[in-house]
Amino acid sequence: MRAFAMGAAATALLLAVTACSSAAAPTDIIIYTTATPAPTARPTPVATPTPPPTPTPAPTDTPVAGSPVPGSATPSSAPSATPTAAPVASGGPASACSGASKPDNAAFWASTANHEPFTVYCGVVPGPYAFLTANSAWGSTGLVTASYQTTGGGRIDVSEGTFTAAAHTGSLGSAKFGDLSGSLYATSSGFVINAAGTHAYQATGTGISQATFVSIVAAMLKVAKS
Repeated sequence: MRAFAMGAAATALLLAVTACSSAAAPTDIIIYTTATPAPTARPTPVATPTPPPTPTPAPTDTPVAGSPVPGSATPSSAPSATPTAAPVASGGPASACSGASKPDNAAFWASTANHEPFTVYCGVVPGPYAFLTANSAWGSTGLVTASYQTTGGGRIDVSEGTFTAAAHTGSLGSAKFGDLSGSLYATSSGFVINAAGTHAYQATGTGISQATFVSIVAAMLKVAKS
């Protein structure tokens, strides 16, 4: 009986030692690392002079007449100061419009005339005046604008369609807008011709003589619908 008890005690002691040994010896975890070299001092930047580039001559463009996009027309060259005849293209309802020597400009005026509910007029200007730019908004409330200019500073701006023409005083009598009857007025900066009707037609001139202004506006050309 005593021997059994001693044996049991020995067994318990062995278990206790084993348990303690297990608790005292955890499973090793191995982590692999890569050594990182110690940072080195960053060198102080030293400015290196750059030799100046050799200038290259810019290409010279040759001015050409206007080339607009649908809904607008704008020539790419400045008006010439030398008197010349108004440019005229062959064929088409807008062939006599100034600037229509370029097919895109002629197409702009023809398309605009076909899509507006009112009669469209284009300018036929003598040199040194030239076609400058034009825009149109199609539809029942359509509007067409165009400008003609000379290098001497003279300019004529035209509006046609659905808009309210500004009232003016200082009447100088009657005047023509193409084949339309209108009225001529003096302004602080030049002249205005208004032709009232179902749709409005107006031309304003700045930096231009009265005689030249009246003559150019009277020569506005009706663009036929096709």
